[in-house]
Amino acid sequence: RLELSQCTLTGADALMSSIVIDFEVLPEDGPSDRTTAQVCEDLKRQLQDRNSDLRRGEFGRFAENASLSVDGNLVAASGSPGEVPPLPSAVETSYLGSGAYGEPAPFNSQDHQLGQSTQGPSAIDPTGWENLSNVELLQSIAQRERQIVRTAIGGPGTDTALRVPDVEALETRCGHLSQRLEAAERDLRSEREAGRSNRLRVEQLELKLKDREQLLGHAKEMWMKENVRASKLADTLTAVEDKLADQERRLAEVSARYAEAQQEVRQLQHLLGTGLGGVAPTEGFEVDPRGDARNGYPKAWKMDDSVATSTGRDSHLHSPPQTMASTGAQMTFSEGDTNSERFRRLCLMNDAVLYEDELLQIGVKAEYSGLEGQIAVFYGNKGHAALQTFMAQYFVREENALKVVASPLNQHLEADEQIVQRLQVTLLEPFSEYPWLRLQFLLPDASPRRIQLKFPIILPKFMVGRDLSQQDFFRYWRQQHFVLNEVTSVVHLAERLRGPLVNIARCIVFGGAFRLHHGIDSNADNFVMVSMLAGVNPRGHDSAPQSADPDGGLSLMRVEVGSGRFTGKARVVVRSSNHVVAKALCDCLVMQLAELGAFVPQSNSVSAR
Repeated sequence: RLELSQCTLTGADALMSSIVIDFEVLPEDGPSDRTTAQVCEDLKRQLQDRNSDLRRGEFGRFAENASLSVDGNLVAASGSPGEVPPLPSAVETSYLGSGAYGEPAPFNSQDHQLGQSTQGPSAIDPTGWENLSNVELLQSIAQRERQIVRTAIGGPGTDTALRVPDVEALETRCGHLSQRLEAAERDLRSEREAGRSNRLRVEQLELKLKDREQLLGHAKEMWMKENVRASKLADTLTAVEDKLADQERRLAEVSARYAEAQQEVRQLQHLLGTGLGGVAPTEGFEVDPRGDARNGYPKAWKMDDSVATSTGRDSHLHSPPQTMASTGAQMTFSEGDTNSERFRRLCLMNDAVLYEDELLQIGVKAEYSGLEGQIAVFYGNKGHAALQTFMAQYFVREENALKVVASPLNQHLEADEQIVQRLQVTLLEPFSEYPWLRLQFLLPDASPRRIQLKFPIILPKFMVGRDLSQQDFFRYWRQQHFVLNEVTSVVHLAERLRGPLVNIARCIVFGGAFRLHHGIDSNADNFVMVSMLAGVNPRGHDSAPQSADPDGGLSLMRVEVGSGRFTGKARVVVRSSNHVVAKALCDCLVMQLAELGAFVPQSNSVSAR
């Protein structure tokens, strides 16, 4: 039985120098099996026969130059008997006997001659191979041939037939590499284009950046200049403020010295009995012969802690005899009215706090235009618990004169929360009584709480100042219906007003609703003011709250500041085309001039009825 145990191809994929096939002939199992000698003879016969099965097909062209050896000894070649095939492209078959294993190695004529020369006594081996065994010699030869094949790949001695498949593979590989190279070139071109566009964009951005830097530098220079200018303006403003403060201080000193000098002059006049010092009274303000020679009140008035009484004749101002009648009782303060000072401030301004305690804060912000006003009332819960059933009611005693419309109010006021209620007020006709605000709510322990406050809606809010010449002022002052509607009152000045007269002037103009007129009264310490209802032209046909008043509620006011033994007192005189307007304005002036909680004498008036 013949069995192929190992086949080794030596060389590169494209070229081969030799093919070594090792056969192992096993011992025969029976009489019918061929022996080792028979197998060897059969292989030798087929190798030498050109028409044998071994030399047919693809393998035939390799077997043409093949040789058969047993244990390294040449047995037969594919040519004529005794012919040794050449070394290149040789296919060597090593045949091993039963139980003998040898390494495959190519066989050439030199090896065969070397084997023959070793038998002669005169053989000389200069390479040192003489002492090697056949197996070692075959291994060395095979190693040398493999080295030769690796170095000779592609050489001129290589068989062209063996390189055809490799050339095709190389061409195919070359084609793939060419495609990859083209793809790489395309990518390179696209990358170059992208790089060129990026460079252009970078250049554009650099130009923009330079422009921005130039603009930034210019802006910085402008800012530095403006900063220097602002510093200079601030220094100038500081200097001007210092000068203004100095001028105010000097003015206060001059006013004080002037007051002292005037007081000394009046005392000298009183001692010398020169009356008014020979100065004729200004037109319209005539002097009562029985009156005191000093600015103040007539001698018949006895000023003490009680209400001043009159002798029946108007003091200091020329007017016909009047019947003094009280137009109202003493001003009282309700139990819940604990913010009178805040109320008085809100009569002069439109944005302030009306009421505040440890639990609740009420703020008012108003805006008036003509005979209408918009008011926002802010309720803030300062406590740490919610207020339940929170209700706000507005009481207007003169409903036909003042219309108040309030928006709905949330009855639940959370802790640290603020809600707003908006009011729209409209003046229908003059009124003298201010509205009241009543708040009712439940405390966190369910106990009820009620707060009642005066609400700052007064008649001067609907009035504007008017300029009159001295002639027009006294023409109105002497008219009969103005005289009949006169309302007067004497008050003790508040402690805060017993100083420079500018403090009094600030609190009686009501934010510009009353227009001060200088030079009308001969006494510079007295104040003369003129006002009228907004949106009404005297003697015109505009719609007015009181259609029966052709003068549109024109009001003339005079405030005399007492001196000498009447120091700390003031007398208020208001004449108007409407008696309600005169009383309301007189009460407002008294409220601003008097001390809070102090007793105020009753207003004296003669109503034109």
